[in-house]
Amino acid sequence: MARREETAEERTARWMAREAEKTEEGGRKVKKVKCTKCGKEVEEFMEVAGRPLCVDCYEQEQMDEMGAMAMPGEGGGAG
Repeated sequence: MARREETAEERTARWMAREAEKTEEGGRKVKKVKCTKCGKEVEEFMEVAGRPLCVDCYEQEQMDEMGAMAMPGEGGGAG
């Protein structure tokens, strides 16, 4: 027996049902990650070189990297 192809409407309805399952109480389900530097679980983070960092640790790394007199982006070029 040949399989019937799904219509665009059916595909949309299936997608909407799948997305509705992901929500909690009408809101968006939020992914929490653990900061690789301080270990704090956060919802908002920055990813640096594949490592999730909380906003505070990200800011501290940027300050440490730049230093008091360094130019932003210094040493990142080739050539």
